[in-house]
Amino acid sequence: MISFADALVTTSTRGSSQLEKISTRVNWNKLAYRIDKIIARSKLWRPSYSSLSLFKILILQRLYDLSDPQMEEMMYDRISFRRFCGFGLADTLPDETTICRFRGQLADKLDVFLALVLEDLASQGLSMKGGAIVDATVIESKAKRPQGGTVSGSDPEAGWTKKRGTYHHGYKMHACVDDKHGLILDLEVTGADVHDSLVFAHILSTDDEVVYADKAYDSAKNRKLLKDHGIKDRVLYKGKKGRKQPRWQIDLNKLWNKVRSGVERTFAHLKGQQGLGRSPYFGLRATKAWAYLNAIAYNLRRAIKILPPLQGALG
Repeated sequence: MISFADALVTTSTRGSSQLEKISTRVNWNKLAYRIDKIIARSKLWRPSYSSLSLFKILILQRLYDLSDPQMEEMMYDRISFRRFCGFGLADTLPDETTICRFRGQLADKLDVFLALVLEDLASQGLSMKGGAIVDATVIESKAKRPQGGTVSGSDPEAGWTKKRGTYHHGYKMHACVDDKHGLILDLEVTGADVHDSLVFAHILSTDDEVVYADKAYDSAKNRKLLKDHGIKDRVLYKGKKGRKQPRWQIDLNKLWNKVRSGVERTFAHLKGQQGLGRSPYFGLRATKAWAYLNAIAYNLRRAIKILPPLQGALG
């Protein structure tokens, strides 16, 4: 017999909340199957909670920019969080250590879940074919900033870069973003010292019809790559040192930048609402996993604003 308290947790509010809307946008059974496979193959730690419930906790963390201790506290505090993750009021909830260990188990496989979520959204009519925007944004290191140009003892994989006259120490998230909806299609994380153009090929899809990018990606190699795959080249042109830039390049840059600048809205949300500006972890592996979870959460938040509501969750 279901108690009144548990009924309160499991009762929907007719899909009006953000989390209830997100629940209808993912084939959770497919994700659960893949998570369980990964954990079984790892032959390492087995969580004592539902792997799907733990994965949903990771999504909640990125939607609301919560640390592991904060997430543990909020699971006890918010009924909507329990409902989203499938816990009743009488259930024992995972602590911060369990959340951390579970994230570590999936750290190298989170690209799989980004792809699965995008597949679900595409199956519901959210078209992401056509145009893409490639850009990178800096993620500051968790470590105390070392002396200029030196390597951090606590975060040696972080690097230095200069952006708009200011030096930054940390990482870069290189992202390929849908030009129509701002959805994150793929990403890579590197030290901040890795030049944007070197990652260009790794995050492109040959299905793209047109690709926009800023002047950092202007190279003969990148333009040839787009041409070889029949992708329309919308990479902004750099001026040549000591030479006046042709007027046609300036005009094209202005035209293409109207679309290219759309990626800044995606980055602004990730940094302003989801805390992407500074990594909470040391090291490339943990920061990359965190970036993927940010991307998955962001795509789900965007999807419920773009797609019409559905009745009930997907099975």
